[in-house]
Amino acid sequence: MDVPVSLVGGAVRDALLGVDESEDIDLVVEGDALALADRLGYALNVRVISHGRFGTAVLELPHERWIDLAMARRERYTHPGSLPVVEPGALVDDLARRDFTVNAMAYRLTGPQAGELVDPLGGRADLEAGVIRALRDDSFVEDPTRLLRAVRYAARLGFSLDAATEAAARASAPDLDITSARVGDELRRLLCEPTAASAVALAAELGVPWLERDGLALGRRFAAIDASLFLPGAPQVQVWALRMGCAAAPDAVQRAAVDGWARGIAAEAAAASDLAPRLALAGRPSEVDAILRAAKPATAVVARADGSEGIAEWWATMRDVRLAISGEDLVAAGVAPGPAIGRGLAAARVALLDAEVDGDAAAQLAIACAAAMRTTG
Repeated sequence: MDVPVSLVGGAVRDALLGVDESEDIDLVVEGDALALADRLGYALNVRVISHGRFGTAVLELPHERWIDLAMARRERYTHPGSLPVVEPGALVDDLARRDFTVNAMAYRLTGPQAGELVDPLGGRADLEAGVIRALRDDSFVEDPTRLLRAVRYAARLGFSLDAATEAAARASAPDLDITSARVGDELRRLLCEPTAASAVALAAELGVPWLERDGLALGRRFAAIDASLFLPGAPQVQVWALRMGCAAAPDAVQRAAVDGWARGIAAEAAAASDLAPRLALAGRPSEVDAILRAAKPATAVVARADGSEGIAEWWATMRDVRLAISGEDLVAAGVAPGPAIGRGLAAARVALLDAEVDGDAAAQLAIACAAAMRTTG
């Protein structure tokens, strides 16, 4: 198809920086992007998802990679935070609608200018200067999520915000609405980054009221959470949701426009401060076991990251301890079916954990039967 196609956005930025960070490929088509996407999808034998309203399409490649194709376009926002109204435009129009200069460069892939870097807004100079610069004075009013993107890029690249961009961010930060779906999506992306703690601290310093300000402490805590998740037997929990529970105020977590399960994990993570003192008072292994069996996995992960003793050992050795007997053995020994069976087995588990009995089935059965008979008598 005889249409000009250019690589744009993060892939261009990262190529100029000499890094390979971009997971997806973004292409701008100065023509019919949907028709080109259909042709590419057929040629590559991959699924194509088209969005006619915006003139965009996504090609789903193997190994969770994507190619995004978009018609070169101009756009405007009817009100702050709204989805844009788009209309066809030229490549320079498409670059001018983007968020920051470092993301507003293109590399022509086809046509007589193939191989040319298109940089009408000074993105390469800002890359060399280590600066994140918004394209418009009202950039954060037009799209509040850009504030979170600005701090995410600044933290990831080790850049700073230019003076005008910082001033605009400070003016908008107090009003950043965590109940907005677009803010929730951008917060999730930020919290997935290795440099999430620095980005959170920068956003808080700019004035986002519901985020933690101490980047060093948060960085240490995030690193400890990551390490805890790799311990033998540790539960599998979405790390970005754990981080949200540590980085955002509890009332903001409950209002966040993210999936309900993520809000739940974040709330469980925030409860770690209550778990730690209870564990500190537990004197016997069976007491640790009872506390942790009742605790949520996310709570235990963050408590372990915060230094609570005994959790790693419980994951690795105690949690999955199995008795040599079962309820059927108690029934065969004369215990009537019912709640007494569970109480008897629980007593045998306590004795096993506290080393009052070993793995011998007969000894365990004797303890279980005695406990069951006491509760029924």
